[in-house]
Formats: sequence, structure tokens, C-alpha cells
Amino acid sequence: MSTRGYRVDKHGNMLDNKDRKKFDATHMTPDGDLPKLFNYNGRRFDIVDTIGQLEKDSNGTIVPQQDQNGNLLDMLGRKVNSRGYLVDEFGNVVDKDGREIFEHKHLEAEEIPKIFPFTKFNIKNVLGDFEMDPLGNPILDRDGDGNSIDREGKRCNSKGYLIDGDGHVINKYGRTMFDKKLLDNEGDIPKVFRTGLLKSDTASSLSRLMSEIGKNQPSEFDDEEARIQEELAQNMRKKKRGNSGNTSVDSMMEDTPANYNE
Repeated sequence: MSTRGYRVDKHGNMLDNKDRKKFDATHMTPDGDLPKLFNYNGRRFDIVDTIGQLEKDSNGTIVPQQDQNGNLLDMLGRKVNSRGYLVDEFGNVVDKDGREIFEHKHLEAEEIPKIFPFTKFNIKNVLGDFEMDPLGNPILDRDGDGNSIDREGKRCNSKGYLIDGDGHVINKYGRTMFDKKLLDNEGDIPKVFRTGLLKSDTASSLSRLMSEIGKNQPSEFDDEEARIQEELAQNMRKKKRGNSGNTSVDSMMEDTPANYNE
């Protein structure tokens, strides 16, 4: 057991209740906790701050209370959803101070996305093949139906992202990467995936890749990214020396970190 109460093996890797490895020791903080997550705007938050205080039944399933209007509540009388996350009147997930973390439309079955500092994303896999105009906008052609296409004839949106017939952003293999509802009004993907916060499997950083499609302004998260990388590096060194029905936290253990590299 880690100092933060998580199940770990002798190497410090986090385990679930079935003793399956869920997180590598190098991904955890020096005190045995998980690093903070990112929301779609690139803001860091602690998942514990978004979870209500709830009782569990004998099977470990959370048991929210209900008010006279049928709203789910935690033991402190705060609104929660079926997964135990604190929510506002619109179903947006909020933290303990009432600050919005994820919009309701960002949830899948009322569960939040899990975006860690070690989540990988390669933006080249979701961009079409095109040149840029002098203003940094993608130069796209049109097919017979008037849809924007790249030089290979693949359908793209106005930002140059590969899309399917419904407008969802896909990767070069045709797999859906971003649902249309996650895109902004200009068709751009969430900020956290285009500001250099996440790791890429190429030599180029995300901020450099985005500069190729007209995003030359410096990332406001550069200092935060550097701090995160140093924190993870220190943790890795420390670990090497040392080694010479679910609640929302439980669901995080069941979900492996999203890998957007594919």
C-alpha cells in the first residue's frame, strides 16, 4: 500500500483490486499519488477535488442520496452524477470550489476523460496533407460534393483536420479521435492537444507542429509543461534508487490512460 492508500507492488507500480498493473511507478508522484490530470482547456486538476463524499454498498458501488426532485446528492448535500462526480445544475463536472472542470457534453456515460501528463498525442496523425497560405490557413481543394479535401483527396475541415462524413476528427487510419461535439466553433480540437502539454512520439513538440498550421504564438503552458517533465524525471530517479458499479476513483483504476498516438 502506498502512503496515499493505493495498492502497489514491490516496485511501486499501482495495482487494481485484482492485482493487475494499472500505472507504472514512474508515472506516480514521489509520495505514491497519481499526477494531476488535465481538462480540455489544459488546466490541471486533482480528481479527488471533483468527487463527492459517498457511501458504498457491500459490492463497493456508490450509493448517492436523493432530494425531493430526484437529484443525486453526496453526504454533504452536494449534487453528484451517477459516477459520483460533483456537478452543477447543468450536469457540468465541477471541483469542490464550484469551478467547472468538464462540460457535460465532454462526458461519456457521465465519466470524465482521463488526460495525464504522460498521455501521448501526435497531431500529425489527424492532419491532412496540404500547403499553407500566407496567413497560415490550410489550402484545401473541393470534391464534387463541395467538401474540403487535402492533396490526397481526404476530407478535411477548415482547420485541416481529417474528418469523416459526420464531421468527427479521425486519424490517418480512419479511427475516430475527437467527436464533433468536442470541437470549437472553428473546428479546432481541444486546447490541451494543441498547446504542447502532451508528449509526442516524434522529435517535434506539439507547439512546433502546430506552428506549421499557423499557430506560432508561444504556449501559455510551456512553464507548466517543463515543471511536469522535471517532476516526472525526479520521480523516475527516485524510483530507480528505491528499487536497486464503481466509484470515480475506482473507474480511474479500471481505465488505462488514453493514448492518442494511434
